[in-house]
Amino acid sequence: MSLYSENPETGNIYRQTFLDEVRAWIENQSALAKINRREFFKPDFSSPEAYADSADLYREAFKEMLGYPLNQDPFPGIPTARTQIVGDDELGRIERIWIETLPGLHTYGLLFMPLTAGPHPLILSLHGGGGSPEVCSSFFNSENYNDMTRKAQRLGAVVFVPQFLLWREAFGPPHNRQELDARLRQLGGSVAALEIFEIQRSLDYLTNRLDVAAGRIGSIGLSYGGFYSLFCAAVDPRIKVCVSSCFFNDRAKYAWVDWSWFNAANTFFDAETAGLICPRALYIEVGKNDEKFSVDTAILEAEQVRGIYERLGISERFCFNPFDGGHEIARSDAAFEFLKKWL
Repeated sequence: MSLYSENPETGNIYRQTFLDEVRAWIENQSALAKINRREFFKPDFSSPEAYADSADLYREAFKEMLGYPLNQDPFPGIPTARTQIVGDDELGRIERIWIETLPGLHTYGLLFMPLTAGPHPLILSLHGGGGSPEVCSSFFNSENYNDMTRKAQRLGAVVFVPQFLLWREAFGPPHNRQELDARLRQLGGSVAALEIFEIQRSLDYLTNRLDVAAGRIGSIGLSYGGFYSLFCAAVDPRIKVCVSSCFFNDRAKYAWVDWSWFNAANTFFDAETAGLICPRALYIEVGKNDEKFSVDTAILEAEQVRGIYERLGISERFCFNPFDGGHEIARSDAAFEFLKKWL
């Protein structure tokens, strides 16, 4: 007696049905989650001041979603730092800097100091995937950053450019960001939570320098840097003006592993994250020809944010700019003029 056998492809149709049902069920749940987010995120719209106060409770939930170490009590003390002079040019002094973040952990970056005496405003210049502080600061090739750091420096600001766990092998040793993220999630955190915390501790150091005006802090970033600019400003109200380039979108459409957190669909997608920045100034730009992210879904999400600012009567503090370009910092100076205005 022989056992039954069949063509290996015979069962494929049943697996296709199974997959189709799972996808349809997820889409249905995502539609319900969109409603849940609107019900969840209901700050006080009676005034910009009341809105800012009511956002604090949501901010704590946001940090809890991202995980450790953002959800711990504030780390005590002012971090230490060591610097190494790179050189001087027509815009000022350049230093490499290592800022203590946690015991045994330091944040590496570049620090650009103006020629004139301070205190100066501070701008965070945040690189994207595959990048480094050196490349987004035009040390050898500005690539799609279009001179981002140097344009920020020309505003007369101190500019801090941190390194994220995002470099390509040409800029450093090979590493697996998703593996590091998985290990951190096992510990109750995420790679995003750790790197946002690094920015916060860097601000703890920088805002205690006599040459930095602690009340005048802005951020700008491209792609992953646009993610960090948006999320750092959402977490830390010390950032008074935020520019996010080529990131903001519908997070259900772009559910990248390190941009997804437990229950985020019911609580915080990009519009709600931007809502945590309001009533501070926010500038979002997306390339109409961006090969990575659709401008159409970004427009729909941005309209929700515009509605928040308009409802509070502060529409001038929000700008959404779909520009003629690709996955890059827009070549016009509009974002930098916005930074200058609100700094």
